[in-house]
Amino acid sequence: MEWIALLALPLFWVVTDIFAGFRARKFQDAQLSDRWNEDFTILVPIYGDMRYLVNRDYLAGYADKVVLCTTSGETEAFDRDLDQIAERYGFRVYHSPYVPITTAQGRRTGGVIRDRVIRDALVNAGDLGAYTICIDADTTTPERLEKLTGALASSRADFASIDLVPQTNGGMLVQLQRHEYRQSMRIRFLLPWMLSGACHIGKTDVLRAIMVRHSLFFQGNDVEAGLLGDQLGYRATHLPFQVDTEVPSRFKSWWRQRIAWSGGEFRLFITNARYIIKHPFLWVYGGIIAILMVGLRWWTILDPSWVLLGVAALYYVSVIWIHWRTRNWWLLLLPLYALFNSLILTPIGIVWYFVMAIPESNFGVIRPGREVEVSV
Repeated sequence: MEWIALLALPLFWVVTDIFAGFRARKFQDAQLSDRWNEDFTILVPIYGDMRYLVNRDYLAGYADKVVLCTTSGETEAFDRDLDQIAERYGFRVYHSPYVPITTAQGRRTGGVIRDRVIRDALVNAGDLGAYTICIDADTTTPERLEKLTGALASSRADFASIDLVPQTNGGMLVQLQRHEYRQSMRIRFLLPWMLSGACHIGKTDVLRAIMVRHSLFFQGNDVEAGLLGDQLGYRATHLPFQVDTEVPSRFKSWWRQRIAWSGGEFRLFITNARYIIKHPFLWVYGGIIAILMVGLRWWTILDPSWVLLGVAALYYVSVIWIHWRTRNWWLLLLPLYALFNSLILTPIGIVWYFVMAIPESNFGVIRPGREVEVSV
């Protein structure tokens, strides 16, 4: 049984890549047409520190379509700077009634804030376009967002995931993440409801219906939004529209991000394990094999055999095959990188889920039938 916990990892990605590759070739050209649509609004969450708004010059190209979403608990200096930037670039500002919690350790700047200000803006920010694009304050796109909106309008879908592309410059960590992101984006052709927080798009009324049901648990929040849309019967698609995003280039920042992500995976696959009924392929892999079988993987590593050597060889062959078109020397380290994530980050993520959930009294249970009343 323990060798299945290892063997299933490369086999999952090989099978995924085969089916995703066929689907990508079938739909990629059709999904990004030359049609443009200008009836959209851009929601940008920004709070805590104005330094995080690094894409202001990019957003300036969309001027009055941009709504900067913040809380009602920011400092006077922050609000003053935000208003000055909004006036300079022609942006709108929306203040959510939410005030972040302050403890003896200081103000909590993560957790529920991002999704709460986006949710509140969708409900209370006034006149929004027919489509809404949620984009982080450090995210840009090489092509115009009118093309993205036009692609969604042409697809007959209600919301869409989008291709995230990390920066090209950087050392080992950045290059490994570039391979990792390519692999992750391919699965969106099979499971397009797996949204990415850095940027996604949907019909405004659809995103509003999704977010008023959101648990507001931060890690896994993007995938939760897509899963809610899927459960509510809305149609998802994946648009191969490039979105440039910054990934951590230093180990400390990468480590902090990944243990939080690992906690979000536990929340998604274990706390919300009932969704295995509708998505058995993904939940069996993510919940049973990746998380619950982590002890068996450690058992196999600590008691090596010829089976382990064979699985390692298969893993290397599958990784090279999957990434052959974008290969570089860093690819040789990718299986070790994946093994580190699997053996170290997964068990830490189990603990970290409770570290994130208990202070907020929010365990991230996804309830499509629950609609939350939003304060004005």
